[in-house]
Amino acid sequence: MPAMSRRRPPQNSAASPGRRSTGNRVLKGVLIGGALMLVVLFVAVFGLTQWLENYRNSEKFRAWLAGRVAEKLKAEVELPSFKWEGSSVFADGFRSRGYEDAAQARLDLDGLRASFGGIADQAWQIPEITVNRLSLEFSRDRLAGAWDDRPTAASGPAPAPEGPAWLRRFVPEKISLGEIRVDAANVAVLNERKDAVFALDGVRGRLAEAAGSGWDIDATGGRMRVVSQPEMKIERFSLRWQPAGLFIHNATLEAWDGARLDGDGVVKTGKDGVSLELQIDLDNLDVKKIAGPDWSDKLSGIVFGNVRLAGKPGALVQSGTLNLKDGELTGLPVLEKVSQYTKNPRFKRLPLNETRADFERTGDRVVLTNIVIQSNGLSRLEGSLVIDGRAIEGDLHLGVTPGTLQWIPGAEQKVFVRSDRGFLWTPVKVAGTLDQPREDLSARLVSAAAETIVEEIPGKAIDTAKEALKNPTQAPATVIEEGKKLIDTFVPLFK
Repeated sequence: MPAMSRRRPPQNSAASPGRRSTGNRVLKGVLIGGALMLVVLFVAVFGLTQWLENYRNSEKFRAWLAGRVAEKLKAEVELPSFKWEGSSVFADGFRSRGYEDAAQARLDLDGLRASFGGIADQAWQIPEITVNRLSLEFSRDRLAGAWDDRPTAASGPAPAPEGPAWLRRFVPEKISLGEIRVDAANVAVLNERKDAVFALDGVRGRLAEAAGSGWDIDATGGRMRVVSQPEMKIERFSLRWQPAGLFIHNATLEAWDGARLDGDGVVKTGKDGVSLELQIDLDNLDVKKIAGPDWSDKLSGIVFGNVRLAGKPGALVQSGTLNLKDGELTGLPVLEKVSQYTKNPRFKRLPLNETRADFERTGDRVVLTNIVIQSNGLSRLEGSLVIDGRAIEGDLHLGVTPGTLQWIPGAEQKVFVRSDRGFLWTPVKVAGTLDQPREDLSARLVSAAAETIVEEIPGKAIDTAKEALKNPTQAPATVIEEGKKLIDTFVPLFK
């Protein structure tokens, strides 16, 4: 029999109904499995989120958070129960007291509100905190010992949330803080007697963690007080709070009802106590605000310059350079006399065209150096002066323009004998007290005038005698009148 040929199925024919059914079942299984996986994943994420939220709202989280804050501040803290509203939390207050190695002695907060932004970068995100009132104290009133040596240091971390270990590992161990806004902040640096040597009151500010360590603070409003200085209104300032102290940058203040102060510096709060180092630029200070009642109606002008405060309270050194612009002296009896002696009415209202001095003050002792007081076209005073309590002692140089003292006999010939920079100069020594100052210039002027008159009398007498010989009838009156003129010139110097 001939061999039977075997027929092969067409290579490109459509799949059989059986194979189509198998493929559909596989695809359906994949889709169903994927959907189930998504459901399980959604449930897991939802469950984890809910579990984390429940933990966040629990007392265990509050205890953990208090521990983290205590570790950051190196302080014992009291954190009250939270009140949650969605992702926002409220607390009535916060109290802390620092150990000896803490940056602060006390930090109290009232009226806290924080917004939680979830978890990112393995940290609880708190983008914003608002505080109604902040009180920060730097002093030696601390808890005994260091943070790591405290008796409770061995108690371990706060209790972990309930749940299996694989779930607890999703709980962050860090906190990421954003901006902290404070409506009213009070900061005080106290000395050993608990007196405030530096204070900020009623300041409105924003805080943020500084790179490395500490806090950066930008503030406006309120008032600043520094020991032995007038109270200052705050326009703005920047501050870095670190364990070493308070570092002040770009401070703009107002004092004495309109004077402007710009400065920076540091208030150190180490184991050796409190010390200050502040640099201040001063402008637009009415000299009447600091002149005192005896001078406020006699001296006018605007003070400007720079002031440096350095040292410990009680031994604070103030130094710098002060200038007076648009200055004027008026109403002084001595100026009235000078005006009479010199026959120059400009001395009655003495303009001060250039006035400056370097100063250093420690307690009641003030040392003035590089003194310059000039009235254009009249006089210039230079030198140094020490005021110790009420006692004064100084070495000065007084210059007058030629011709100013021509009416005082011998003044420009025997006293003001050195010529320099358009002035005739003489040294002047000052001593005594502020209430009864003494100077050696008046005595020297009197002596010079007496010598000059004695030297000139013989010549005048001879001239008078010659006139008398020419006109004997007028001789007695002429001699008397000439003598009277000499006496009138000389007598005012003794008044």
